[in-house]
Amino acid sequence: MLSQQGTIRKPMKEHTKAVLEACTGQLVALGLTRRRRGLAVWQMNDEMWGGVGMQVQIMRDNSVRVVPVPQVVWDPVERLVAHGKGLGYRPWSPTAITRSRVVLPSKQVGPFAFPEPELHGSVLDRFGSFVRAKLIPVVLEMADEREILRHYRREAPKGVGRAEHALAILAWTSKTLDLTEDFGSLLSVQPEEEKRARLEAFHHRLCGSEEVRELIGPARFG
Repeated sequence: MLSQQGTIRKPMKEHTKAVLEACTGQLVALGLTRRRRGLAVWQMNDEMWGGVGMQVQIMRDNSVRVVPVPQVVWDPVERLVAHGKGLGYRPWSPTAITRSRVVLPSKQVGPFAFPEPELHGSVLDRFGSFVRAKLIPVVLEMADEREILRHYRREAPKGVGRAEHALAILAWTSKTLDLTEDFGSLLSVQPEEEKRARLEAFHHRLCGSEEVRELIGPARFG
């Protein structure tokens, strides 16, 4: 099996699948909706979805350790980002997650490890309690619109699409593509010509897209 990068990816073992399904079931029991194995989500408001994804670590003894990852998808912003990059929009794909943060359990809680072939109920219960008590509040905290914009503005000089995200957020929250000043500010902090060219292309596609105009609202362009 090939990954998107063209490298060979080993098929997931049945025990790993079972662990992810069981942990996803814990999230569903908390009221989240199963999106796929290893990811459950809920709609926080008209624009934002919260979710808990899972990273898997295979330990030396072949036990499966699950690391839950709180995530936020700001749906209309991610749609704008996809249009600006000339890509199709796939919610909850790796390139369409607005914020994501790894939160490790404390030593008192301990790791969520499942030795093969067991699915210990006590570990699953600890997993569910940790998500409810620690991760759901983190998702709600990450969903703050102003903080999301501050994050992407602050990180804009680092590239990796952060300036593009900031521009998309500004377009959505201001309901306009007349962003000359903001675009100039974001462009000025790009340290490399390649990154500046990428941001210019993004801005050009965003402003020239009829789908973007429909998304924001044609009446808002004056």
